Amino acid sequence: MSIPNARTLLARDIATGIFSHSKTPVGRLVAGARSTVGRWFARSRQRRVLREIAERNDFHMLKDIGVTPEEALREADQPFWRG
Repeated sequence: MSIPNARTLLARDIATGIFSHSKTPVGRLVAGARSTVGRWFARSRQRRVLREIAERNDFHMLKDIGVTPEEALREADQPFWRG
């Protein structure tokens, strides 16, 4: 069993179990913040990959997901906090 370092910890690992089913206001706040940060990480990662696909002109993959290279780059240019 390995001990995770700071690079392997993800937002979903933070405060798992402590606040995830809490009924206190602070617990709900922490759980909501954890969820939001997790969505931001996922969205950032997805947009980075989408940009890589568009920049290497992988037309087959773009067609599979139903976007043009221009649409892919426009989506990839959005900040991670915008849905």
